[in-house]
Amino acid sequence: MPAAEAPAALPALQLPAVQVQPLQRTERSTLCVLLPIRQPQAYEISPNVARAKFVELVNEKSAGRIKATANYGSELGSQAEQVAMAIAGDLELVLSTPGTGPGAYDGLEQMQMFEFPFLFEDNDQYRRVLKGAEDQVNELANTIGLSGMGGMSMGSRDMLTTVPVKTLADMKDLVMRGPNAIYNGMFECLGAAGITMDWNDIYTSLSQNVCQGCEGSPVMLNASKLQDNAKYLAITNHIIACVYFFFNTDWLESLPEDVRTLVTDCVKEAVDYQESIDDDAQKDALEQMKKDGVEAPEPADIQAWKDACAPMLDEYRAKGDAWAKFTDLLLSIK
Repeated sequence: MPAAEAPAALPALQLPAVQVQPLQRTERSTLCVLLPIRQPQAYEISPNVARAKFVELVNEKSAGRIKATANYGSELGSQAEQVAMAIAGDLELVLSTPGTGPGAYDGLEQMQMFEFPFLFEDNDQYRRVLKGAEDQVNELANTIGLSGMGGMSMGSRDMLTTVPVKTLADMKDLVMRGPNAIYNGMFECLGAAGITMDWNDIYTSLSQNVCQGCEGSPVMLNASKLQDNAKYLAITNHIIACVYFFFNTDWLESLPEDVRTLVTDCVKEAVDYQESIDDDAQKDALEQMKKDGVEAPEPADIQAWKDACAPMLDEYRAKGDAWAKFTDLLLSIK
């Protein structure tokens, strides 16, 4: 399109804390929208860096036809609130974990299997799983008005504790923070007790002995400086977590075909960028934690950890046909 014919950009919208002011639709405004994007962790985590890359790419390649901005932390509410806002059309896009975002809705709970103990071999396989399951994630998300694409691994997770954990026996009776029932069930299988709290409360809870540990990837743990209050990291690689791009479907499908293709191409490019930086970021974060005084042994009896959690798989398969089929899909991708 010649430059003289390009639609003029609308001014940036002012975003209140939770409610997003809807665009005043005009003849040309559907090509000039704001994309508030959110995932509730520190900026340094690579999906957040990829989010910024996506915004940069959209603004650059759309030449003013789309105006994109990114929001971080809890600027626009909790993850659950923002997923609901995306479904309602108050947000065009949210970056969310599939299990605790869309997976909180009836009929989509099976997406919690993306974060399951010792289900995947390594991060390389997990990334193949995210790509291979994208069509199914999108199909499930469509039932609540979202379109899912561009899964990104957040890295393998390890156990950070205030006392040394070198074997499975050392987990006995520890109070461990987990984000949902799968994590807490895993802790129980390992002999510990799981409690749920917001990520932002972990730092103080460790310092006050409300809990004796938590888990997360090195980048996540280091970004929140949880090693200030817990100096022992058992390298267990027990769970890998992810986020997907979830667009409001009506908004995405309302775009002209060339603009829709531009947006989805930018998602792919941002995901490729995230993959190129995340592994090194995890290694760097682990080295920083060690410099801060963290001991990081690999448990010699890791097979015992896997065996202790193995019964959980049958338990979750038994939740219903949808759970079993989705699990089989994930396991079929090698």
